[in-house]
Amino acid sequence: MNFPYIYNTYNVKNIMFFVLIASIPAILTECYFFGMVILIQIFLFIVCSLLFEIIILKICCKNIKNNILDNSTLVTAVLLGLSIPSTLTWWMIIFSSFFAIVISKFLYGGLGQNIFNPAMVGYAVLLISFPLDMSSYHTESTKLFSLDDLKTSINKIFFQTKKNVILDQNPDIFTQATPLNDFKNKSRIFYHTTSENKIFNNEKITVFSSWNYVNISFLLGGIFLLYKKIICWRIPFSFLFSLFCFCTCSFLFSKNFIFSPFFHLFSGGTMICAFFIATDPVTTSHSNIGKTIFGLIIGFLVFIIRTYSDYPDGVAFSVLLGNMLVPLIDDFLNTSGYGHKKYEKF
Repeated sequence: MNFPYIYNTYNVKNIMFFVLIASIPAILTECYFFGMVILIQIFLFIVCSLLFEIIILKICCKNIKNNILDNSTLVTAVLLGLSIPSTLTWWMIIFSSFFAIVISKFLYGGLGQNIFNPAMVGYAVLLISFPLDMSSYHTESTKLFSLDDLKTSINKIFFQTKKNVILDQNPDIFTQATPLNDFKNKSRIFYHTTSENKIFNNEKITVFSSWNYVNISFLLGGIFLLYKKIICWRIPFSFLFSLFCFCTCSFLFSKNFIFSPFFHLFSGGTMICAFFIATDPVTTSHSNIGKTIFGLIIGFLVFIIRTYSDYPDGVAFSVLLGNMLVPLIDDFLNTSGYGHKKYEKF
């Protein structure tokens, strides 16, 4: 039976498939700058996440085939693989996958009932448990898509330990902080010194780096999702607008401690948050006004955490805090489905 008043929509499987397609530019960009280790990490996340989901579905006596084929686990695994540093080892990936799939997703009843974004739960657990590893990224690779690159990536994930890194006199890679972390540390040093030139002129920070290209690739993927009407434009627009406004106001008053708002928009996890994380239909508000409020809150929280906390990027914590506020937002707006009356509060 056809209902002319109901618009054609995508099912869960198709939505997740288009999200995977939209992430291809970011995957290729990160592979170009950081090597094949990105593909290996994504593959490990996919394998571990699927194994955990199969085990839980088997324990709960649910249909494994129908749940696996919805592509939701693949999206979580790919987003986690694109978010973490390329220096994490295999057991950290298993640790993150367990919390993302078992704790965040199935502990609340499975897809559609989880209140927290699974990918951000897996990322936040790693960030809290291993802060040093999560803040170290290796420099851009010079042996891309070669046999040496493959060997280096496998050794880095499966065989490299902290002891080997210390004793190795000829390392294949060098770790470094992200631009956000680098600038935060230099700002604190400048706060305790008397000469601005001593910090910012003798050791300049490279503003336009690989992180800008990665964010641009996520932006392109987000535009594709908007074109296919997979995500609502209100969340990324309100999030980017909020972050831009707060960063602009702070930048005008304190240029020595805060980067320009455009740097914040194209650094860290800004674009992946705007188009791939915050737009999760399960963990966001169900009303248009609620989606706008949700995006504004996340943008404000990202600005606060980046500026005043010890963490260089606050995307994960901002999204999780925003997920906690979604029930309050929906209850305050008192929305109801089409054809139903709004209930009255006592």
